[in-house]
Amino acid sequence: MSSFRFFIFLLILFFAHLLLYQYLSVGRIFPDLFLVAVVYCALRLGPTGGSVSGFICGMVQDSFSYTYFGLHSAVKTAVGFAVGKARHSFFSNNYLVQMAIIFAAKIIHDIIFYAFYFSGGEESFWSRIFLETLPSAVYTSVLGVALFIILRIKTATKSL
Repeated sequence: MSSFRFFIFLLILFFAHLLLYQYLSVGRIFPDLFLVAVVYCALRLGPTGGSVSGFICGMVQDSFSYTYFGLHSAVKTAVGFAVGKARHSFFSNNYLVQMAIIFAAKIIHDIIFYAFYFSGGEESFWSRIFLETLPSAVYTSVLGVALFIILRIKTATKSL
């Protein structure tokens, strides 16, 4: 897979998230296409690429959100680094494995994010995790892998 094709895929994810976010919702469930971009950068480029893409996507998301500024970038940077570090532990060219990686990354992302976001708040952390995060993780992982299949992009698989 060429780097140009991968870059185009990242741009598609980036602009789709910015421009089509509200149209991709199913009820109160939204996909996190920025997280998909971070996961695929981490799988292809390793922990440094995952961290940099997580920081950039998180900063863009922070600039459009009403949450604590920097929270999205910190969490996406951490998730990008973790996925990049663990990329040699699994065969990441398998689409079911990629779906599982995106699913797990979304769960971990939201647990960390909501732990900080709801600290001292009145809304229930666990209700948000069970009612929004789990369906959103399924939706994000299916949509992310479907886009990857459509564009026929493969991640790097290097053995240690």
